[in-house]
Amino acid sequence: MKKALLQACALCVGATTVQAGGLDRSGQGINLIFEEGSVVQFRLGYTDPSVSGTLLGTDSGDVANDFFTPHLGYKTSLNDRLDFAIMYDQPYGADISYAPGYRLSQGGSGVLDAKADTDAITALLRYKFDNGFSAIGGLRAQRVKARVNVPVAAAYSVNTDASTDLGYVLGVAWEKPEIAARVSLTYNSKISHDLSQTETSLLTGGRPVQSSSEIETPQSVNLDFQTGVAPKTLLFGSIRWVDWPQLVYNPPNYPPTSNLVDYNNATFTYTLGLGYQFSEEFSGAVTLGYETDEGEPVSNLGPTDGFWSIGLGGTYSMDKAKISGGVRYTDIGDATANGAGPGARATFTGNSAWSVGIQVTYALD
Repeated sequence: MKKALLQACALCVGATTVQAGGLDRSGQGINLIFEEGSVVQFRLGYTDPSVSGTLLGTDSGDVANDFFTPHLGYKTSLNDRLDFAIMYDQPYGADISYAPGYRLSQGGSGVLDAKADTDAITALLRYKFDNGFSAIGGLRAQRVKARVNVPVAAAYSVNTDASTDLGYVLGVAWEKPEIAARVSLTYNSKISHDLSQTETSLLTGGRPVQSSSEIETPQSVNLDFQTGVAPKTLLFGSIRWVDWPQLVYNPPNYPPTSNLVDYNNATFTYTLGLGYQFSEEFSGAVTLGYETDEGEPVSNLGPTDGFWSIGLGGTYSMDKAKISGGVRYTDIGDATANGAGPGARATFTGNSAWSVGIQVTYALD
């Protein structure tokens, strides 16, 4: 029961996006380290969000572009007590583009848009103690690159070079295999990047200027749990906390009225699901997700505020391979964003996203 159910549950939670309208893409999960023996794993999620709003009667267009969320990993047991895993994912990202006629797209060449990409490779070790307890630790190398255009702010644009820096992961876990129970607590450190960038605006006379900025991707904590609750039935869930106020981006030539990117509050994301084994080959799971909304103005470069979601996943088990598929619907929370003047607010309502994913786990033993 355990292996097939865990694949279906993982697909519901991980193969689709954590926050369809925001920066948090992968959820930084480490479930691969708990696989038995030696395995390779591939996962690919695709999300098609629909996010639009109005500012003083002008439509923004569908501002959130679709995106993929890849994951690739390898896990092996070094001995009876020590496991090793290495994983690739894209933990954060943004791809926003407003309509040419939108009020905040006026005032310079191009439109209001932003694209940010991160790539991370995480190497983990897990040491198993007696009585089901284990300790987890590792390093994460993360690469960041971004581009932003804000025409209404003195025709401002910035394009950064890629920056790669290191962070770390620490965690503890407890397992009781007889009832498929596991609880894990994982801390992901912030990662500081020194960005070299090219800025252009009316404040620079329209000329490109080389500059530098420091930016931090935020620290986060994941609490994951699961347990068998009846024959062939698994209850699972998670709580994720992300310290978004650590993420501040304020290039030196951006107009001095505000930061280009900042956040006021941390977020909590909750998931709860139920998995069932229908046969020796097939298992399925359903999951619900919720992220708290803050009720405060948000950035135009991420005009969402909380969400709720429902996902369905299924896993077909063969001799050495497990193939999973899943789909998720996300109702993206309404938000207000800063407008083009004092008291002017853009409103974003009625937004949603569809996500699909596929995952293949292959045993090498």
